[in-house]
Amino acid sequence: MFVLNKFSLVILTRCNLACKLCCEYVPQNKPFPDMTVAEAERILEAAFSVADRITTLHLTGGGEPFLHPNLAQLIEAAMKYADQFDRLMLFTNSTVPVSDELLGAICRYKEKIVVQLSLYHQRPRQEQDTLRRFQEAGIHCKVEKYYGDDQSFGGWIDFGPWEAYNRTAQELEEIFHECSVARVMEGNWRTRDGKVHWCTRSMRGMELGYVPDNPDDYVDLFGGGTREEKQAKFMEIAKRRYISVCDRCSGDLATLAREKRHPAGEQMERTNGKR
Repeated sequence: MFVLNKFSLVILTRCNLACKLCCEYVPQNKPFPDMTVAEAERILEAAFSVADRITTLHLTGGGEPFLHPNLAQLIEAAMKYADQFDRLMLFTNSTVPVSDELLGAICRYKEKIVVQLSLYHQRPRQEQDTLRRFQEAGIHCKVEKYYGDDQSFGGWIDFGPWEAYNRTAQELEEIFHECSVARVMEGNWRTRDGKVHWCTRSMRGMELGYVPDNPDDYVDLFGGGTREEKQAKFMEIAKRRYISVCDRCSGDLATLAREKRHPAGEQMERTNGKR
C-alpha cells in the first residue's frame, strides 16, 4: 500500500492579513486565481489514483482559506474520498466570520475534520467568536496562539532571502536534516496546480519565479508516467538528503540561527511584487 503522510491542496493565495514573515510570501505578491471546485476534484482524483491512502488531507492556502467562497463545496469534494484518508484538516487565522453554510458542511463530517485556528490577536473579538462557534458545534479544534510572551513554537522564524547561498553538499544536508518538513512531517506534500512539491518554499519559490523550475523536485500528477512511476518519484524525493530550494532557505527549524524567533503575525504594507 502506498501512503502519503500529508497532502495539501492550496486552494487560494490571498489573505486578509499581511504578515511580515509569511512563509507563503502573500503580502509581497499578487494572488493566483482561487482553485475552483472542478480543479480540486481533478487534483483529488489524480492524487488518490496514485496514493492508496493519505493520512492527513489538508485544505489550506497560501493565505486565508476561509476567504474561499466555495470552501463548503471543496469540503464536499474532499469527503468523496473519506474512506481513503484518516482526517481532513482546515486552517484559518480566525478573523473571517464563519458562514452557516460552511459550519454546516464541517458539522456534517466532524468525525473526520480538524480545524486549526491560529490566533494572532489582530481581531480579538472575531477570533474568539470563531473559536466559540466551533467549540459549541463540537468541532475538533487545534489552537495555535501567536501573540504575547507564550507564542506557539516561540514565534516565527525568518526563512531568509531567495538568493542562493551556494552551500556545500554537507551544508545542504544539514539544512534538510534539521528541517521539520523532513524530520517531523515526513514531507509536507502540497500542490496548487497538480505539481506536488515536498514543501511550501519549493512550491512558492518556483511558481513565483524566485527559484528556477526544477521538475526533478516535484511530482506532476498530470504529467506522463504510470501510477507506479509517480509513486516511485514520491519515494525518491522523500529519500533525498536535500532538494534544490534548500540552498535558498534558512531552514524550517531556523537551522542557521536555532534560537532566533520573531513575533508572529507582525503586519506590513502590501507590495505589488510578482504576478
